[in-house]
Amino acid sequence: MSARRWEMHTRAGENSRRLADWWAAASKPSADCKLGREPPRRRGDACAACKPRPDFEVNREIARLIEFAAFKRPGLCPYRVVVSHLLAGLTLGPEAFRARSAGRLRIDPVVEIKGARKRIRSILYATGLSRDDIEAISISNDSTRWQALSAIVTADRALEKALAFFQSRISLQTSRSPRGRTGALHIQAVARAMALAWRQLTGRLPARKNVKFQRLLLAAIATIFGGPRKEPNLESSIRTAVERIRKDAASRS
Repeated sequence: MSARRWEMHTRAGENSRRLADWWAAASKPSADCKLGREPPRRRGDACAACKPRPDFEVNREIARLIEFAAFKRPGLCPYRVVVSHLLAGLTLGPEAFRARSAGRLRIDPVVEIKGARKRIRSILYATGLSRDDIEAISISNDSTRWQALSAIVTADRALEKALAFFQSRISLQTSRSPRGRTGALHIQAVARAMALAWRQLTGRLPARKNVKFQRLLLAAIATIFGGPRKEPNLESSIRTAVERIRKDAASRS
């Protein structure tokens, strides 16, 4: 792996974790987003509930699109929708699995989940009890401490299932992935994710020469991978993403 590619790989992992941490905090049930449900003159481009971080390029671009009233789906938080699609596309999208087969994956869900479980299980190990013991005690003891430990056990079991899914999915997706050029797979993964987010927020996939969407896509790429030395062919990436989304939808109908 070249120094440039290693630098991009490291930056992508760090930025994705920062973005995932923000998304997890912003998506708590208590974070009741008002964007899309208040008059534009009252809500502006910010959200007091999820508090979008301005240091993410993609958040700054979302704020600009909100100001221009680009999103027409009330009740949806553009910040949460865009970031959730971006994170999912970089871990679950078909381009991510194709990149893994070429040895170019930027974010490996198996590695990330194993790391998360290691940190969680260190907390459980410190109690000196098994997961079954903690669950049994928490049933009869409703103290905050035991309920918190029970929640940790639940999270560990959920991650255990997710890990099994990803480990089996990797081999399945890799065997089914179409062949093709892999040099811009990270761009294609972001383009697909942003196109799906755009459809959820506007009700339609991005059209040709949609400058607003192109700016959002470029901001998402910069947020994860840093500013590209040479601007990628956004129109080609968008066209490919839209075609594949429609093809996938047709195959399921």
